[in-house]
Amino acid sequence: MLFSSLDVQILHILNSYAGFDPIVVFLSVAGDDILWILIAAILFLSTSKEKVLYYCSMMLFLVGAVALIKSQLMVPRPEDVRFVVESSGYSMPSAHSTAAFATAMFLHHVAIKYGILIWSGAIAMALSRVFAGVHYPSDVMAGVVLGIMIGYLWLQIEAYFQKKSM
Repeated sequence: MLFSSLDVQILHILNSYAGFDPIVVFLSVAGDDILWILIAAILFLSTSKEKVLYYCSMMLFLVGAVALIKSQLMVPRPEDVRFVVESSGYSMPSAHSTAAFATAMFLHHVAIKYGILIWSGAIAMALSRVFAGVHYPSDVMAGVVLGIMIGYLWLQIEAYFQKKSM
């Protein structure tokens, strides 16, 4: 079995807090597409068009990477839990967590003064997936690590091309 008993216990504990359901639903809906499009629009209006290109290309890469990993690992979603939101497909890594942490890496670089807010949002997005009952904590942690790696990679790619254009 891929999931330790601790993983399952944490899932059941967090999933039992129904008081967070409105927040969990909001974060799940926002994390489906709306938030990422809004971030791209804000970047478009407030920074260079290059930043928007880097962000959008990072998100496209992320979607492909997560889909490839999920299709190879084929980890099923949790069972016997209270589902707060609907979700389908495989579970590991959490695409919401991956996107949230890759975006946090990117945005922290762009708007460092909002770092605490940016990272708090990423953590909330990741935790909401366990509260929602659609991911095990290990799925979320895999998404966090993958998101940080992708965000870091894209910042390095951006730095390389900026240095090359000087």
